[in-house]
Amino acid sequence: MRSQRWKQLERDAARALGGVRVPRWLDFGQSAPDVIVEDFRLVVDAKARRRFAHHSLMANIEAKYCEANEVPCLVTKAERQRGECVTVPLDFFASLLDRMRKETRYEST
Repeated sequence: MRSQRWKQLERDAARALGGVRVPRWLDFGQSAPDVIVEDFRLVVDAKARRRFAHHSLMANIEAKYCEANEVPCLVTKAERQRGECVTVPLDFFASLLDRMRKETRYEST
């Protein structure tokens, strides 16, 4: 059951983000990302675990601060890290990519 969970997560991420899942049956064991989203140059590694610390932080943000139609967003930066990271729900991020794709198509015509 566990092996199916990460495979399904990869499929779901590829579908939501408009990317392509990188199959591993030919080169199993080789290092490669799980999903590629070419039009945004996204290289995605999907991880399915029992729990993640930042998911608890996201749940707290949502419970404490978000109204019904608001989206929790977590910005993190480790000591000495260059740049910051943003965590948002997958469906929200996917909707942003879709909006950008529509805007880009509109502008290019």
